[in-house]
Amino acid sequence: IQIPQGFGRALVRVRRGQRQFREHLLASQGNVCAFTGDAPARVLEAGHLYSYAQLGTHDEHGGLMLRRDIHRLFDDGALAVDPSDLRVDVAPDLAAYPQYARLHDEPLTVHLRDRQVDWLARHWDEHRGAPDLIGA
Repeated sequence: IQIPQGFGRALVRVRRGQRQFREHLLASQGNVCAFTGDAPARVLEAGHLYSYAQLGTHDEHGGLMLRRDIHRLFDDGALAVDPSDLRVDVAPDLAAYPQYARLHDEPLTVHLRDRQVDWLARHWDEHRGAPDLIGA
């Protein structure tokens, strides 16, 4: 198999305000992944608790600092937060990996504002809600 080398050009969409959103979350939450705890700032991303692609705005209390892998798994719904007790729920297919399985039923490592809990409840409903309610 030959893999082409070098560089190409690409047109990408950039989220306006993403840098400021990240700086705001770092200032308010510190160098802490909401799921796993302290982490170097360079591995933390400003994760939206909602679909930025759908809303197109940065809600001041609509995000958490997340490690890059945790961010991806949260966006995919493999990790979610039960809004009734604010504990992490790990999807069954992810539970086979000890580094993620240990997060199951653990509390978040940051204090949440009511607005963040509201967003997490919507995420929960989307990914863990009753099957007859999903897509309704």
